Amino acid sequence: MKITALELQTSHPAELKAFYTQVLGLPLLSEDDQSFSIKAGYSTLTFRTADTSQKGGYHLAFHLPGHKIQEAAAWIQDRVAFLYEPGATAPVVEHENWQAKSLYFYDPAYNLLEFISHSTTPASSTTFGPEQLTGIAEVGLPVTDVAGFAQELREKFELPRWKSATALFEAVGDAEGLLIVVQAQRPWFPTQNPALPLPMHVVVQTPALNRVAHDSFVIESDQTGIQV
Repeated sequence: MKITALELQTSHPAELKAFYTQVLGLPLLSEDDQSFSIKAGYSTLTFRTADTSQKGGYHLAFHLPGHKIQEAAAWIQDRVAFLYEPGATAPVVEHENWQAKSLYFYDPAYNLLEFISHSTTPASSTTFGPEQLTGIAEVGLPVTDVAGFAQELREKFELPRWKSATALFEAVGDAEGLLIVVQAQRPWFPTQNPALPLPMHVVVQTPALNRVAHDSFVIESDQTGIQV
């Protein structure tokens, strides 16, 4: 599964545009009075201006090539403040069951961002830079019924469950792209910030074309092509 487009809302468009284009170095695709879009590999990330007092709350991850996490940490360490796993002395978090390593930090609106490198992802010999953010790897979907909503996603898009699941957490998809279904108000790892069901629009490439609407967010298939 690929996450090809993601639209989020913000009341801080200027700060976010500066962060994603200047700090992360991602190219600006378009902008108008109501929104701006940036490119991260095969994914488009759009922030739409909204009059909201909510500051942050979204969670999304960006793919890195395999075995690039330490190089990514060195590249971004002077640009952001890392979020540490409780008790850790280094910012890299190892997800052994997922065969992946991650870095966590906030954007200026306190959205929780993650760089993730799966060991199964092809490596790159290129020096690390913005072009190594090859796509949106994950997006968080807080709901009240994790098992029920995850099952709906799996059935309608013909997706597998990723690894194990609990009543509070289930990942749907594969190492190429994951929909992270979590219990609303559950803290986002590695913070104590609650997962909030905020408005978003997610476009995915999946084996089956479909559309799922759930409260404040919508997930729908990319009509330009189906993943083989």
